Amino acid sequence: MKFVWIILALLCIGTQAVAQGKKPIYDSLTDRILSKQDMQEDLQYLRHIMEKTHPGLYRYTPQADMDRRLDSCYNLITGPLPYYDYYRLLASLIAGVRCAHTTILPGGNWQAHFFANMPVFPFSTHFINDKLHVSANLTADTTIKPGYEITQINGQSVTAIRQFIFDHSWSDGYNVTNKQQRLNTGSFGLLYYLLIARPDSFAITAKDLAGKEVKVVYPALTIQATREAFRKNPVNKEIIRLYVDRKREDLDLEIKKEINAAVLTIRSFGGKAAEKIGAFLPKAMKQLRQKNIGHLVVDLRNNGGGWDSAGVLLFTYLINKPSHYYIRQHGITDSLQYLKLSDLSEEDLQNVRNEIIRETDGTFSLKPAAAAGLSIQHPKPLHYTGKVYFLMNGASASTTAELLAVARTNELGVFIGEEAGGNYEGGNGGSFIPLKLPHSNIRISIPLVYYDNATKPPFEKGRGVLPDHTVPDDINNILKGIDTQKQFAFDLIKRGR
Repeated sequence: MKFVWIILALLCIGTQAVAQGKKPIYDSLTDRILSKQDMQEDLQYLRHIMEKTHPGLYRYTPQADMDRRLDSCYNLITGPLPYYDYYRLLASLIAGVRCAHTTILPGGNWQAHFFANMPVFPFSTHFINDKLHVSANLTADTTIKPGYEITQINGQSVTAIRQFIFDHSWSDGYNVTNKQQRLNTGSFGLLYYLLIARPDSFAITAKDLAGKEVKVVYPALTIQATREAFRKNPVNKEIIRLYVDRKREDLDLEIKKEINAAVLTIRSFGGKAAEKIGAFLPKAMKQLRQKNIGHLVVDLRNNGGGWDSAGVLLFTYLINKPSHYYIRQHGITDSLQYLKLSDLSEEDLQNVRNEIIRETDGTFSLKPAAAAGLSIQHPKPLHYTGKVYFLMNGASASTTAELLAVARTNELGVFIGEEAGGNYEGGNGGSFIPLKLPHSNIRISIPLVYYDNATKPPFEKGRGVLPDHTVPDDINNILKGIDTQKQFAFDLIKRGR
C-alpha cells in the first residue's frame, strides 16, 4: 500500500539519526543572487542542448509555440533574481515540456546537504483526491495524528499549494496522477521547500477524523531529526505496526487458495529486482500452473519503472500470441558532441552508430537488436492463461506505464485503481544528459530516446492508461491496514467478474 512507500522513503533518507533538538543549517542559496547575464546565458545553453537533443521537446507543443515559451522565459529575466526565484522560473519551463523524464533540481552537493541539514515540513503526508492527509507525525508533539486532513500551511490553502507544485513539476503529457503520487512518495516536503517557501516554522490548520478544526505551530526540522521523532512519537505506533515493521520483497507471489487467486507484486523493474526477475518469473508461473490458479492480481502500484527489458519480460508471461510491445524508438542526434554529455559509456559511444538507422526525416531509429521490445514478442512456454487484474496508480510510471499500455491494447486483463503515471502512446527516456547549467549549477535531466508504444485507439492524447474500475484510496481503510484496491480485486474475483 502507498503508506508504506511514504514511510520507507522517510526512513531510507540519510544514514545517521540525530537529536531532534539539532537546528537546521541555514541554506546559503537563499541569499544567492544571480545576475541577469548569468541567468540568460544559462537559459540559452539549456535551450540549445534541448533543441539539439531532446526528441520529445515538441511532442505536445508545436515548435512555434515552444519557441514563444522559451523566448518569453528569456524576456522575463529583466534583472538580478534570487536563486530560488530563478529555479521556479526554469521549473515552470521544464514542466511545460510535459515529459516525466525531463527533471530539474539544484546542483552541486545540494541534495546531500538538504537531506542532512535543511529545515523541512514536519509531517509525512498523503493526498487522496485533493485532500492532504497526515501519514505520520514527525515531531515530538501528539496533537496531529495520522489520518488528519491538513487544510492550510502558513495561511495558504493546501489546494493552492498543490496546484502551484503541479504547475512547476514534471509528468508525461496531461497526466496529473503522477504528479500527485510523487507528493505521496516522500517528495511533498522537498517540493514545498524548493517551490513554495523555506520557513523556520509551520502554522498548521487541520481537521481531525471527526472534522473538528485543530491549529498548531511546529518548527521546521532536519530530515534526520524527523526520522528519530517518527519512531518515538506514540501517534505513529499503529502505522509503524501496519506498514513499516513488515517484511517486503520487491518481487513477491502470494497464493490466495480460498478464492483460487494469486497476487504477483512487482515493486520495481530496476535495481536488484531487475537482476532477479529473470529467475523469479518462471518459478512463479510454474507455481501458478501447478496449483491451477485461475485468477492473477498483478500489483504494479508505486512501481516507478526501471529496465525496459524487465517490463518486456513480464509481458511475455502474460500474452498468449505473438504481440508487439514498442513500434519505434528514436533520437534526434548522433553527434558525439552532444552524446558525450550523456550517461552513455565510452564503449556505447563508440558503438552508437552501429545501433541506429538514419531516417529520411533526420531522426535516428534504434535497430531492433539494440533495444528490448522492438522486435515481436512471443509468449513464454509457462505464460499465464487465467484471468488477470492489474492494480495501478499514478506512481506506476516509465517502464511500468509502458507495460500497462501494451497490456491494455492487447486486452490482457482488468485495470483497477487510478490513471497510470505515463502516456499511453509512449514517453521519452533511454539514455540521458544530466545537464549542469554553467552559472547556477542547476541540473536538468534530458532524455535522448522517444518511445512509441505498440498501442491503438481509443485513447486520450497525453493521458495514461485509464482504469476499468476507478478505486481511490480510503483514509479509513488505510488506518485499519486494509488495502482498498486489492480488496476490490478480490471482490471482483469472488463475484466471478
